[in-house]
Amino acid sequence: MHFIGEKCVACGKVFNEDDDIVVCPECGSPHHRECYKLTNRCANIDFHAEKKKWRSEASISEEKKTQAVFKMCTSCHFPNSPQNEKCERCGAELGNNDPAEKPSGTQTEDQNVPHVEINLENFRAYLGFNPEEDLGGASLKEVSQFVGSNTLYYIPIFKRMKDLGSKVSFNLSCLLFPYFYFANRKMWGWGLFSALLSICFNMPTWILWLGKNVASDENTEATISAILDHQSSLELLDSYFSVASFVVSILFGLFGNWLYYRYTMKSLRHLKELNNHDTIPAEHVISAGGVKPVNILFMALIMLGIGVGVLFGVLQLLNTGTILKML
Repeated sequence: MHFIGEKCVACGKVFNEDDDIVVCPECGSPHHRECYKLTNRCANIDFHAEKKKWRSEASISEEKKTQAVFKMCTSCHFPNSPQNEKCERCGAELGNNDPAEKPSGTQTEDQNVPHVEINLENFRAYLGFNPEEDLGGASLKEVSQFVGSNTLYYIPIFKRMKDLGSKVSFNLSCLLFPYFYFANRKMWGWGLFSALLSICFNMPTWILWLGKNVASDENTEATISAILDHQSSLELLDSYFSVASFVVSILFGLFGNWLYYRYTMKSLRHLKELNNHDTIPAEHVISAGGVKPVNILFMALIMLGIGVGVLFGVLQLLNTGTILKML
């Protein structure tokens, strides 16, 4: 590639024909060889974690020439298609003026709606919000990097929680399977807590099922007898626990996003402390956050082990109670 006229990403000086140029094999950023030797690494190290590629000034200039014109909402500052009458994000009125008749960056007379040229790819990466905005101890950009997948879903929710102090929002995954949701998001404390609650709430159901479906023999006779002796109490407990399980599921569904917001901000503040409150390297943020689907398998195995252990312990207590009665 021809780099004459481009700038070294390390020192910012323009390359000339006599310069010895080296190119990062991962992101393609050009350096003076001496500049590269000073740190022995690419000056655009953040590009690596974000999977970005270096682009020449010519390609950037060409893109600016072809950027689309959008109606910018005066309420939430979101870029909308020129044909839109209402904002896609907040629903505010945009007016009916044709932006093609207005110079770029000017405003419509009736609705005071500016028409601006923007880099849509970079803009939508943060949903039109300022990437440097503080969300409670970390920038929106850092939060976006930490969240990773489903950023489009979480960033508006997190911003509303920070701006308005709201805690309630709906999360279907956290409603149905909170233990898997928390494990996938690396929130092991809440994951184990919700798993224990689920196991406890389902214990009467499992015990009643064993009493009705396990064949009675000399090894299981005492256990089956103990279950049948306590059947009415177990059925009553099962109905109470079913209601409790429903209530807890609703709470997790409504407050799961808020718990994740708190976890995200706490994790980022901790990373900042480790970095002496300096800017956190993007690769550290991405590594600490995101999702880890294999954790769902680990959680399932943990729940199986805990469930079997708790079930065995409860059955032993039932057997002990029966023996005491016989004595």
